[in-house]
Amino acid sequence: MMDSHLPEEDTRDETDDKTALDFNRDIANDPKRTCMQRHKFLVLKITGPILVTIIGIFFGYLIRKHVHEKAFNCNSEDIVLEAGLNLEHYNPAVSRKLRASLDAGNIQENLRNLTKEAHTAGTENGHTLAYFIRDRMKTFGLDSVYDETYKVLLSYPVTTGNKSRVSLIANGTKIFHYEGSPYSAYSPSGTVKGDLVYANYGLWDDFSVLSNMSVNLRDKILIMRYGKVKNWDFQKISNAQRYGAAGAILYPDPADYNSGNKIVYPKTWWLPGTAVPRSLVRLWSWGDPATLSYAAKEGAHRNDALGDVTMPTIPVLPIGYGDAKKLMDALTSTDSPEDWHGGLDTSYKIENLKDGAKIELHVNNQRDIKEIKNIFGVIKGDLEPDKYIILGSHHDSFTKGGVDPGTGLSILLELAEKFGQLVKSGWHPRRTILFAIWDASEFGNLGSQEWIEEHKKELLSRLVAYINVAAAVTGNFSFTAQANQLMKRVIFEATKAVPCPDPSHPEMSVYAMWKHNYPDSNIPSYPGDISKQVVPKLNDIQSVAECTALHVFLGIPVMDVQYSYDTNKYKIENYPVHGTMLDDFNYVKKFIDPNFKVHKTLAEVLAEVIMRLATTQKLPIHPVDYISMLYQAYNYTLNTHRQWLVDRGISLEYLREAIHRFDLAAEYFQDTYDKLNASDHFFEIMQMNNKLLELPRAFVAPNVLDINSFDASERQHIPTELFSYSMYPVNKQGDKVMFQLLEMAIALPKSSKDHVDSAVSILVTAINWATKVLTDGALNGRR
Repeated sequence: MMDSHLPEEDTRDETDDKTALDFNRDIANDPKRTCMQRHKFLVLKITGPILVTIIGIFFGYLIRKHVHEKAFNCNSEDIVLEAGLNLEHYNPAVSRKLRASLDAGNIQENLRNLTKEAHTAGTENGHTLAYFIRDRMKTFGLDSVYDETYKVLLSYPVTTGNKSRVSLIANGTKIFHYEGSPYSAYSPSGTVKGDLVYANYGLWDDFSVLSNMSVNLRDKILIMRYGKVKNWDFQKISNAQRYGAAGAILYPDPADYNSGNKIVYPKTWWLPGTAVPRSLVRLWSWGDPATLSYAAKEGAHRNDALGDVTMPTIPVLPIGYGDAKKLMDALTSTDSPEDWHGGLDTSYKIENLKDGAKIELHVNNQRDIKEIKNIFGVIKGDLEPDKYIILGSHHDSFTKGGVDPGTGLSILLELAEKFGQLVKSGWHPRRTILFAIWDASEFGNLGSQEWIEEHKKELLSRLVAYINVAAAVTGNFSFTAQANQLMKRVIFEATKAVPCPDPSHPEMSVYAMWKHNYPDSNIPSYPGDISKQVVPKLNDIQSVAECTALHVFLGIPVMDVQYSYDTNKYKIENYPVHGTMLDDFNYVKKFIDPNFKVHKTLAEVLAEVIMRLATTQKLPIHPVDYISMLYQAYNYTLNTHRQWLVDRGISLEYLREAIHRFDLAAEYFQDTYDKLNASDHFFEIMQMNNKLLELPRAFVAPNVLDINSFDASERQHIPTELFSYSMYPVNKQGDKVMFQLLEMAIALPKSSKDHVDSAVSILVTAINWATKVLTDGALNGRR
């Protein structure tokens, strides 16, 4: 409503002026008429507001009576949602009804339909599946369903005629020959011939070992194991290029894929020697390579020179471990270190093929600009429609995509359908729910990255949280999650509400079983923290598909959830057939979740998470959850590098003070927020909610000490676990909590006081930004 003392905008056009002036002149010239008008105006002025108030109270009573009758006279376990009934707050009964409606049979049928054919992005099969998903979602009752198209550079193998191949040739005779359609995406085409060298995982440390052993790598073809840099195979190729290799062969070693098991698929879920994982070997794996800073829409300029920089320059081909053994058996000299020995029955020699044999590697790939399609389903919020919660998966796959992305996508579709049924009954969430299904994820998260680049400014102010569900069911042992710390409590509370699917433990919740399988002791690590509570282990977000860009570059709270195999028992990085043609519907049903009960359980957890994020008046986000992480990282740096810092005259007092200021601000904010009454402090809660959205954005450190600012020789000495493009100040690596930027600066071989002081200043800046968001720093100065 406009303030009464402000003039209303004059909306008349010029042709109305004379009429208006004449009318006013007539009134002014008639005293009797002027008096009557004044009396009428006075009566209306007095009685109008009273009538409006009475009418408002009357209708308010009727509406309140209707809502309360519906809310309190019905059975809480059997909520009936009718048109016009708006649930403004989280309602456990509605959430239980939603979870009870989820159907394992529907999820199973979804997966069957999604995995009938291989559906690589940009292909006819890929587009057919995208349209199938879009048309299916249009029947769910969502407020809207639409698709977004981008034109991006993709890579495909030539599958007929001159296929990619590798041969072992001695005295003009082919001793070994393999050809096939599995490929490493974005590998250039080419034919190279030379000696073979075994380079273990292809890590920088592995190349250092080879260098120390005086193994010449120039113009050699390297054979390397998959693994140790999950989803980042480009690092292996980048390292090989720097050492002058002519080509590369990647293979899955049984030690990394089968955990010592000899009985393989189809009798068990373990990887057979004939299966070949596909991979991505672009040197920068986010977004379209020729449009790195803006969306690849129709008409967007393509910087092909920039795209070329991100591409490998040597041919790369994946093979199965059965064929890898044949090549490794031909190596005759230079013993490898014991920890380079995998699960093959071979000696793991490093070089020199027997009988003077040579390897001929031929790769035939093609790169094309192709259309990709993201699919979206929207449920508009009724009170805060400009605040979004996104549940995302992807629909493309190099293969049939049974586990990845089929398990997650089949769950997402079931959730979208059942949320749609709530909408049909008259329900709407407080905030908008967006179901996002990305394309070209296998090529470096192209679909999601292009969409983020197109909508970046909007997402910065409106996106509350992103929930990723792709390879959602990789096993049936336990729930696990990776998440930003601000998502910790909502995940914990959601898993407490859902029963464990293990029939031998019906009394346990998902949370209780998670805590039992993967406990994480909460050791006091900051002043005032006296809790010694054991909670489930929540992993830090690493390079997890669509989560990465939102978390690392925009500071959006994210989570990635799944049911997994027993990682304590099986020392493997992923489910065994990931990226192979064996990853299909039958694999999931036979070996992972025969009755799809685990899928339903995970769907229930996600439903609960979405309900809590989308319907609560107070956001389930707690800034105090950052405090422990900051102190742990500070203590790690101090305890690990104390003498090194002292020797160089480096003080961390500046950093400690910044953490202490944030500690005080977060505790005060949380205490104030918790005390606000939902009905009496509507606007105060909205204001504090906005600060909670700004908080994780503020924590994104300025990109001044980015790893790319160091030259190649310095950069390669940074330990693998620190190699990241993350600008987030605190990172959890296993059981260690550290300041990644600071650890990177210290790890440099020529690290100086300037390097470390710069890193400290960057961290302090990010922490101070977060503190000022909570305390209105621009209005109050330094707090």
